[in-house]
Amino acid sequence: MTFPSPREQITLRIVDPSAVAELAAELGVPAAAATILVGRGLTSFDQCKAYFRPNADDGFLDPFLFGDMDKAVKRILAAIASGEKILIYGDYDVDGVTATALLTRVLKRLNANCGYYLPNRLTEGYGISETGIRHAAEGGAALIISVDCGVTACGEAELAASLGMDMIITDHHEPKDALPAALALINPKLHDCGYPDKALAGVGIALKLCQALAITTGKGSALWSDLIELAALGTAADIVPMIGENRVITALGFARIPATEIVGLRALVDVQGLTGKPLSTGQVVFQLAPCINAVGRLGDPRRGAELLLTADAALADLYARELKEANIERRALDSLAAEEAFKWVEEHCAPENDYGLVVASPDWHVGVIGIVASKVVERYNRPTILISIGEEGAAKGSGRSVYGLHLLQALDGCADILDGYGGHAAAAGVSLSADKIDAFRERFNEVVKSKLSEKDLAPRVTADAEVPIDQLTPKLLRIIKQMEPFGPGNMRPVLLTKGLKHRYPPKIVGQKHLKMSLTDGKVVMDAIAFGMGERLPEVSAAKTLDVAFGLEDNEWNGKVSLQMNVKGLFAK
Repeated sequence: MTFPSPREQITLRIVDPSAVAELAAELGVPAAAATILVGRGLTSFDQCKAYFRPNADDGFLDPFLFGDMDKAVKRILAAIASGEKILIYGDYDVDGVTATALLTRVLKRLNANCGYYLPNRLTEGYGISETGIRHAAEGGAALIISVDCGVTACGEAELAASLGMDMIITDHHEPKDALPAALALINPKLHDCGYPDKALAGVGIALKLCQALAITTGKGSALWSDLIELAALGTAADIVPMIGENRVITALGFARIPATEIVGLRALVDVQGLTGKPLSTGQVVFQLAPCINAVGRLGDPRRGAELLLTADAALADLYARELKEANIERRALDSLAAEEAFKWVEEHCAPENDYGLVVASPDWHVGVIGIVASKVVERYNRPTILISIGEEGAAKGSGRSVYGLHLLQALDGCADILDGYGGHAAAAGVSLSADKIDAFRERFNEVVKSKLSEKDLAPRVTADAEVPIDQLTPKLLRIIKQMEPFGPGNMRPVLLTKGLKHRYPPKIVGQKHLKMSLTDGKVVMDAIAFGMGERLPEVSAAKTLDVAFGLEDNEWNGKVSLQMNVKGLFAK
């Protein structure tokens, strides 16, 4: 049965009109811009100044607000003073790799005897493993510092202690009731942690450790400030809320990337054709980060770390090109798996019955199933678990959720079927026996149906402001661009314009994209609706359209004009 494309629910964010008028007058900005800002809780000049001009002096909190930070710093400096070997234990994604590179660079600036370890995704899986702990011991490490992992590694911490190694754990993932017996635990999500900013990525917490070391040693921000682009890259890639310190980290780091002194990052920017260009969140997330992610997804993530650590320009260029090729290979695997997953859903699922989707195959690379799960969610707007069936009946899955469903809590209802699972509200991983996939599929769907209604399966588009077409100006777009970096908690503004008509008949362009020319009878503006080509009959027949969209530049034949990037349509 064919799944119909879900129609968007378009809602308008409600704001106080008096606050909008006051802010527009105080800042001298259009009402539309003031409406967007008020909708984000920015109602005063000082709040807007801090938002538009994030800086290190005012934007960073005291790292010693972490309860165990002092213990961690003292142990690290003692290890450096005595020449003990320190091993940084990272994760294989961009957050973990950048955190590993950042902390390694800073510790070596402090003359530490320091190495690093990144687990192989295919043979070890996520987090700290017994293999990694024994590797550290065999290499003579006296101190292990984890980054972006470890808060649930109770058994591994015990093993490290039994082998004579201290462990400092820095992580941003959700803790469980039992905590590892480490020398220091640095995680803002610990129940007794008083650190105010709970949204930091793993690399952000590694940066806080670097800042604490800088304060204690008297080195100041010079110890870490020229490496903040690493923290920005990892933060943006991990899709954490773009508020608080995350916003400061990314804004300062993005500004440095075009002229970065980090040889490997400069090489990656170059091979991606971004040299000399100001970088947006989208370019970092969709062009730079996937290259580092690709090698980790396909197996060994160390090449990504070596790229960010090398000082040799020739090696950096070689590594950057290898990462680019790995990403091309990863995209090919993604595309093939996605098409197979779409076909399976269309052939085996019914939209009125299947609210949660579980799709499995022995042919899918375990390193790409998370990305493909995201594509399935994007197409069908249903919580999805994609499963790779391995040898001897072992299966691993990666899931993505939709608005209104906490995925980890949904998996709690399947715990008796699964061998293991973990994650958070939006994404999770599972492991189970292949012979239990059908039972898991049935149970997962039951759980999702108990938590979501049919209405919940329609994508939600929330507009920040309703704006007449004649108020869509280059000045408004300039203000929107200054709101970068975008991400969760600070998404690119969506505008709503109602009652538009066609200036010319709409048409399909490219791969099922809908191209329109819209007008209120006076002003005309182009609009592009990516992936909405199948709605051509509906849109063509409409007398008027309400359109939710992002405002952007469109360059064509050397001319730049404003364009609507459509997020939702309501045809009347």
